Amino acid sequence: MNILKEKELIPMIYKLDKKDYQKVRALLRTPEQKNDLMLNAIINGTNKGAIYVDNIEQPQTALVDETGVISIFIGDAANEKFIHPLREFIDNQLKIDTYESCGGTYFLALIPDENWEKVMKKVVSHREYEWDYEHYFQFNREKFNALKSGYKPLPKGYTIKKIDAEVINNDSDKIIFNVLDEFWYSVDDFLQQGLGYCVLKGDKIISACLTCCVNGKDHEISVETYDEEEMNKGLATLVCAAYLEHCMENGLTPHWSTLETNVESNRLGEKLGFEFKSKCKTLEFEF
Repeated sequence: MNILKEKELIPMIYKLDKKDYQKVRALLRTPEQKNDLMLNAIINGTNKGAIYVDNIEQPQTALVDETGVISIFIGDAANEKFIHPLREFIDNQLKIDTYESCGGTYFLALIPDENWEKVMKKVVSHREYEWDYEHYFQFNREKFNALKSGYKPLPKGYTIKKIDAEVINNDSDKIIFNVLDEFWYSVDDFLQQGLGYCVLKGDKIISACLTCCVNGKDHEISVETYDEEEMNKGLATLVCAAYLEHCMENGLTPHWSTLETNVESNRLGEKLGFEFKSKCKTLEFEF
């Protein structure tokens, strides 16, 4: 008996080198996948992520992972070379990779169709998990222009600034640096290809709106207010408005997506002139 050959037949999931990411482009088969902002941002090597496949040379199925944020399955959902080891891979290797890369402890995946839904029900049947939907919004500039006159004014003592090297270097708490580190390979990459604005109270960064993924002129928005005491003052709305004004002036297309259960994010997107376009089922659990 040839033990080596037996081992070679055991299905495995492999992590692609960044230089090989383009090999999975052929697995983008639907118009939605071919135009997906996050998928293209990672496959192009613009934004941080990892890609796992059944075969390094000729992948038939893949998991494209925006590490610590969300994962997307692409390719053949009936490919046992990928499906058979998937449970063990998620429970072990992906868990380790996610924690080591960003301290993440949750798995959240988009489930693109009924075939993948059936697969994942079996793969994670030993776990407690939750279903949700990712909502995708399209920017309506006319609606934004009509709504912005109703925004709260910026409170006294606060300023809004474009995020540049000076802002990042003067951020003693490294708030912006840490956020950028989740999505970008370097600060320089962000400064060259991304966009961001922040609200400052004195020298302290309170809230920020910035590009988390970019593909050409398409920019995905990430927004957060970092101090709970500063919430409900309209700061996130105003910093996003500055970001959106920049997009309109420079021919960029902003994108907004969020989970259906994130009521505040859905409400903020609509307040900024984004209109619901589509949704995709998601599955989530804690590792």
